[in-house]
Amino acid sequence: MKKIITYVIAGCLAISGSDLFGQTTTGEGFESATAFPPTGWQTVGGGFGGPTWSRRTTANAGTTPVAKPFGGSAMARFSSNNATAGGTQTLGSPVIDLSKRGTANSYISLYMYRDSIYKGDDSVSVWFNTSRSLTGAKRLGGIARYCRKTMPDSVSNGWYKYSFAIPSSYTGTANYFLIQATARGGAQGGHIFIDSVTWDAYPTFCDGTPNSGTLSASTYYVCGAVGPATITLAGNTASTGISIKYQTSTDSATFTTNAWTTNVNTGNFSAAIGKYRYIRAIVTCSKSGLVDTSNCIRLWIDNTATAPTITVTPANATLCAGATVAAKLVASGALTYSWTPTTGLSSNTGDTMYALPSASTFYTVAGIDDKGCTGQRNVFVQIQNGPTVTLTATDTMVCEGDSVKLTATVPPVGGPPQTYTYSWSTGSIINTTFAKANGASSSYQVSVKNAAGCETKVSKTIFGVLKPVNTFKYTVIGGRKVQFDFTGSNAKSVYWNFSDGNESFQTTTTYTFSADGTFKVMLVAYNPPCKSDTVYLNVKVTTVPSAINNVVLADLNMRPNPSNDQAYITFNGMESNVGVMVLDAMGRVVYRNNYDVVDGYKGIWIPTEALSNGLYQVRIGCGKGVSTLGLQVAH
Repeated sequence: MKKIITYVIAGCLAISGSDLFGQTTTGEGFESATAFPPTGWQTVGGGFGGPTWSRRTTANAGTTPVAKPFGGSAMARFSSNNATAGGTQTLGSPVIDLSKRGTANSYISLYMYRDSIYKGDDSVSVWFNTSRSLTGAKRLGGIARYCRKTMPDSVSNGWYKYSFAIPSSYTGTANYFLIQATARGGAQGGHIFIDSVTWDAYPTFCDGTPNSGTLSASTYYVCGAVGPATITLAGNTASTGISIKYQTSTDSATFTTNAWTTNVNTGNFSAAIGKYRYIRAIVTCSKSGLVDTSNCIRLWIDNTATAPTITVTPANATLCAGATVAAKLVASGALTYSWTPTTGLSSNTGDTMYALPSASTFYTVAGIDDKGCTGQRNVFVQIQNGPTVTLTATDTMVCEGDSVKLTATVPPVGGPPQTYTYSWSTGSIINTTFAKANGASSSYQVSVKNAAGCETKVSKTIFGVLKPVNTFKYTVIGGRKVQFDFTGSNAKSVYWNFSDGNESFQTTTTYTFSADGTFKVMLVAYNPPCKSDTVYLNVKVTTVPSAINNVVLADLNMRPNPSNDQAYITFNGMESNVGVMVLDAMGRVVYRNNYDVVDGYKGIWIPTEALSNGLYQVRIGCGKGVSTLGLQVAH
């Protein structure tokens, strides 16, 4: 025996004054396989990859959990298993008429399958509103899918009926209940199944003689041997218990009932069964048994007429995405014109139309001639994007002043080969150009248009690198020891080669040569991707000779040595008649001076600024003899 739970909203359950004669109970078991949601129902929200309501039978219900329909062969399922937590969708009921409710009770009931396998908090909430919307709706109660959760009760696996009282404040003709399902458990969630939904209504039943209203047609003239017309009955009594049937005739005397039963019906009318068609509606009240017959309308099926041929110029149009100028469309072949849809159109009537849709759109223009015959023509306004352009460069970082090749490529789009036009900021009009690096960075742009004139612009930045400037200086510290200095600019790195098998990568380096002689030193300055700058310099080194003969003057000393300006000679004591002579490597005298008296502590200055770089011999003569020193001049 299934457990039945009845919900009562405080202050809303009435117990007297019910009009039981006017109560109807309607049920939905989701048995129809032709459509979901069923006729009169709607889904609200959800979709787009989230969990949804759908119709299921035993064959396709799935196993999460395993459930069979409560009654019949079908049920409704909300796909909350493995759904994102918070995913929701709502089933909105058909309209419920409570206009004759008075103080009577009215309920909504449904069966829900509750399982103990999946422990997620998936649930159903039941709402009531005067529109098919959760906005402003009244929540009547909720049911958890997991049967161990006390919402509203804790039960075992199985189907359970839950009933909800409709608040007494709802008494109008248009009311709806909404079954909102929500996924809460993700992988822990199971599908929600409901079945056998019922609800009470208290509609206003017809009484006495009904009003048949007024019958009209969308057109009273059918151009050609066959054509459509929509027949509409308006203003008739529409309360519960009213039925409508339609009768047709070719002579307005003998009528035959057809299958139409609704207020609006569309049919094709053929001249094969007569030139005219007479139509009337019969409205019946089931409670009183009384009927009313509407006015009779006449359609003329003119099989001698032909529909006009409508022409649109241009037959189709293309606009570029983002266009601000509309496409001009001109229709001809009829007297009056109407255009559908109206999206992006300057108007919906007239022979000349300006179309500026945001997306590609098929338009239909209907033209009516002087006989009332209608012809149609379709026109397609295509919104076309500019081509897809890839801009590549042989390199994006080059030496300033150098050029790189830029190439604009458009991939194939299928169909016949496409034609594109190119316009570069360099002035080139083909798909390639050469771009020069000017300064730290330079931007180059290409505009590519397809045959429709739709444009794509892309750009590429080329970065410039300064060329290295290679300058240097060197200083002979003494003997074979030399200091080398890179004094150039824009060099990321330098390379010294001392031509005796040794090298250095320092901008300033001190090197001692392994032998006397003249060495060709190479200096290379690098700043990729620029070409390197290379210079060569000849460096002559020799061991500074010591005094060749110094047996005369005590503590004889000469400094600095090497010298680039002047050398200072000192010794102990006082000497008279002192002569100083400097000889170059060839034995030539390059400097000479004589002194009457020399104080050895104050010394003698020998100027060297005018002497060339090289090795020299200094001879100091006095009454005691001659002393000899070696001197190196290095500027």
